[in-house]
Amino acid sequence: MRKVIGIAAAAVVTAGLTGCSSSADESAAPTDCTPALGAADLTEAGTLTIATNATLPPMQYVDADGAVIGMRVDLGKEIAKRLCLTPEFVNIEFEAQIPGVQSGRWDMIDTGMFYTPERAETIDLVPYEVQAVSISVPSGNPESIATVDDLAGKTIGVEAPGYEFDTLTALAEQFTAEGKPALTVQTFKTNADAYQALSAGQLDGASIVESVTSFYQQDGRFETAVGGINEAPLAMGFAKGSRSATEVARVLSEMRADGYLPDLFDQYGVTAYEGDIAVSTGPLDT
Repeated sequence: MRKVIGIAAAAVVTAGLTGCSSSADESAAPTDCTPALGAADLTEAGTLTIATNATLPPMQYVDADGAVIGMRVDLGKEIAKRLCLTPEFVNIEFEAQIPGVQSGRWDMIDTGMFYTPERAETIDLVPYEVQAVSISVPSGNPESIATVDDLAGKTIGVEAPGYEFDTLTALAEQFTAEGKPALTVQTFKTNADAYQALSAGQLDGASIVESVTSFYQQDGRFETAVGGINEAPLAMGFAKGSRSATEVARVLSEMRADGYLPDLFDQYGVTAYEGDIAVSTGPLDT
């Protein structure tokens, strides 16, 4: 199993043509097709520049060789291939990703971003996956956390900003209103930093999506204590009015129809979004 705790994503690095394979040519744009997006649609002509936060194994993370890999990296590569473009991944903290796509620093966000109507007002979103917030604890669950109510009086680490932080903050406010012991939400720049603090005994738990807590459970140091909190769709993100959003929605729909997307999700134990895979700018009908 790869050891990923301690890998930070604060610095910008690129891993455009690296990943699961050591051959750059395998990620290069196909030569037998015409790019679906032109130079005017892209940060760099012929390249689909993709922002991700590579501290969320097995969804996206940095391996021992420094390559950005994972389910969403595989998905991004396949999207680029079907658009006849070369993928380039920019590994950067989540807080910078929406401003970056708005300003044209990259073409899309592929990082497991939760869909919210408020977020859809600022960028175009294409929902494709479903996740829920989960709580990791040290192996043996020393604080006996088994339900959401058990989080009262505990200190839980979380990357901020983000959906998990918003979920925990709302729970903390709810506990205070109900007169329960306070839930302390301790924020970190990256998910990897939160797990470092959990490993060092500085937290009672760490919060992230269930696919990630399940991965961290595999090496025996952590276990998933609570899952299924505030389930919601995840989405790719794009600048408002971007042609990239329309084209990515089209190829994701093709992937669902031809079986690529269901097969990829089955491989990683991920739940598919069942609604229309389309550019969405407001509340979803699901």
